[in-house]
Amino acid sequence: MKKPNKLQAMLSIASCKLTRAVLRKTGRGGTALPGTIAMKISRNILSVPAEDMEIVVVTGTNGKTTTCNMIEHALSENGYDCHRDKSGANLLHGITSDLLCDTDWLGRPRNHYAVLEVDEAALKQVVPLIHPKAIVVTNLFGDQADRFGSVENTLAEIGKGVKLSPGSVLVLNADDTQSSSLSLGNPNKVIRYGLESSVGVQGDVDLTDAGKCPKCGGDYEYDYHIYAHLGGFRCPKCGYSRIAPDVAVTSIDSTDTNGSTFHVQMGQNTEEVYVSLPAVYNVYNAAACIAAYKALGLPVSEAIQALSNVRSAFGRMETFHLGDSVLQMILVKNPAGCNQAFTYVTSFKDDFNAVLCLNNRTGDGHDISWIENTDYEKLCTDPYLRKLYVCGDKAQDLYDRLVRAGADESRMELVTDYTKLVDELEQEKCTTFLLPNYTAMMELRSALGPKTGNKEFWE
Repeated sequence: MKKPNKLQAMLSIASCKLTRAVLRKTGRGGTALPGTIAMKISRNILSVPAEDMEIVVVTGTNGKTTTCNMIEHALSENGYDCHRDKSGANLLHGITSDLLCDTDWLGRPRNHYAVLEVDEAALKQVVPLIHPKAIVVTNLFGDQADRFGSVENTLAEIGKGVKLSPGSVLVLNADDTQSSSLSLGNPNKVIRYGLESSVGVQGDVDLTDAGKCPKCGGDYEYDYHIYAHLGGFRCPKCGYSRIAPDVAVTSIDSTDTNGSTFHVQMGQNTEEVYVSLPAVYNVYNAAACIAAYKALGLPVSEAIQALSNVRSAFGRMETFHLGDSVLQMILVKNPAGCNQAFTYVTSFKDDFNAVLCLNNRTGDGHDISWIENTDYEKLCTDPYLRKLYVCGDKAQDLYDRLVRAGADESRMELVTDYTKLVDELEQEKCTTFLLPNYTAMMELRSALGPKTGNKEFWE
């Protein structure tokens, strides 16, 4: 890889900084365009600041943003200088834009550590430029079918990136058949995290995204499962199976709307952990954070302590106060994520409203057929559901799906104006859960901002 000369680097960095400054002045995010312009001057400019940094990359289908948020919070809370791309622009140009704007005019980084969310397909473009210390792969589920086609294709894309970074420590989900398999045939050091059988349950397993055994092509069987295809998998044909994790959650002791308490075992040591974000999937994210901290060679006790006061990431369990109403936003973008969100919102046995927003833009994936494989029945038939608002570009398709799932049409409202929706929600008295996909989340947050005071993603 040819590195830019000093003049090239300075021109590239200056163009990036100035472009973002102009865009932010005009109220735009300036996420990808500054990086695009910078890379036209110097294709490999991202390698300049990365050379002097220790970088953790997080990729996978669900949990990328929250896991990044946890790792960055732990580092910052313990006094380490750490950069975090909070905009969510996780393709090459967006990452370039964000990292360059955190340097001086010569490309020298302001922080020693960086935690970067990277799109699964962009990993192969990003890692050769930044040589990350660790690559965290959270999980793989069916998502954006028009981009990836299948989970196996997503795995192949991530695998290409891993092969280009043999010096990175792989932090893999031991319970995910796909994530865990990335260790096969690669020389990387591996640290695994997962939930043990003491946390799991028996019963039918959703094998939609499990794939086939990478060694013999056989079908998996499970000794226990957590949700979807995560759990104690094994191939009865050749014996390939889940590998015991280095960071193992042995119990989930309590959980409520504020967070979860669980125990984690690392070697001979067992620690109690409290993470101030609710739901089982955030226990996974917290375990990934601890494993990433371990991969950096830092004391895991620091990460454990920091998890107790971590705040929600942008749009992920984010809370808004609107008049007397409390709103909680949970990004949902595929069946696995939706189903876990529904499990969470229906677990508290108290009255609630739900707002479901569905777009099919480039940032979301144009194919919305996944809503047919989502367990909307769990939400729609819950006796505590008071009202169901349906919004977005594909609101009518989603409305029809919800009716088929058993929703009471007398309690449903099809909304086309987010400003009107916010006015209606301000009059509600019970908790409202906002369940948008990505571009709908951005629109909904913009409509909420003037009345709730929540900042834009770049602020």
